[in-house]
Amino acid sequence: MLKQMSELVKHMIENKSMIVGIVGGTIGSFFDGLLNTASFSNNHIYLFLLLLLIIGLDFVVGIRIAHKNKMYQSNIGIDAVIRNALILLTVVIGWLIDKLLGTGALVFGILSLSLAYHNFQSFVANLYVLGWDKWFPIWLFKLVEVEVDSKIKKYKITSSNNDETSNIDDTTEESNVKNNDIKG
Repeated sequence: MLKQMSELVKHMIENKSMIVGIVGGTIGSFFDGLLNTASFSNNHIYLFLLLLLIIGLDFVVGIRIAHKNKMYQSNIGIDAVIRNALILLTVVIGWLIDKLLGTGALVFGILSLSLAYHNFQSFVANLYVLGWDKWFPIWLFKLVEVEVDSKIKKYKITSSNNDETSNIDDTTEESNVKNNDIKG
């Protein structure tokens, strides 16, 4: 478990979601102090709902990938639900830490924004892996290029698995064209 957590933190540093959270949380905490919203406010609710929405989108698209590639297993789905619940509880714990330390929304903001961006990257990369990238701007996929590469390696998708659009397979010429499109 500790090894998985350290790998997650390393991945969040690598894909810059930790940086987004720290910068966004610090800026948010500054405005939190200016607006004198030390108690639980609408801003907290909006951040929490943003995280919840992104987690939900990632979960739904992740299930679609698993079914499409005949990789769906109920124990993996259950683990995803548990993981997502823990993510949401971690943010709540961040809010409680802020209350205990009197730090406004610093910890809550850092955790909320880091985890929202991390899950957003996963969601966007999943869209790419499904072949749904044609309905979204290419800059969105460039923004999460590291995560897209990670998902491509994770899901060795072949053309027989995808009935809607062309697939991503690291060994095909089409994949190389798509990967080069992302890398710019």
